[in-house]
Amino acid sequence: MNNDRQKIERLLHIVQEAENSGNLDLMTSILAEDLTVIAPGSPIIQSKRGGVEFLRSWFDAFKIEITYESQGIEIREDLAYEWAIYQQATVDKKSGEKASETGRMLWIYKKYDTEWLQHFIIWNTAE
Repeated sequence: MNNDRQKIERLLHIVQEAENSGNLDLMTSILAEDLTVIAPGSPIIQSKRGGVEFLRSWFDAFKIEITYESQGIEIREDLAYEWAIYQQATVDKKSGEKASETGRMLWIYKKYDTEWLQHFIIWNTAE
């Protein structure tokens, strides 16, 4: 179980690194095929392919600086739940417009054989 916790804790750092560097391949590597994404103001995404396209459009449009602070992880058999808060600043690559937000997220990971992947990604803004 401790090894599982370490693997899950690492995923948050992978997401943060991928978003801050715009590394789509890194982000794609931790997404489950049956991914679901529920994001504010967007239609629900129900596949890894859809998640990758959403991320591609986001990474193409914005320079992102984001930090996550985990609030807890709970592991139940082949599912794990992680709650966190985030702070994000973006710069629109075309207009230079800057924006920032703080929010909360819930990530649900699913264990596929020995690998934990993001299965559900849910977040909302707090500001």
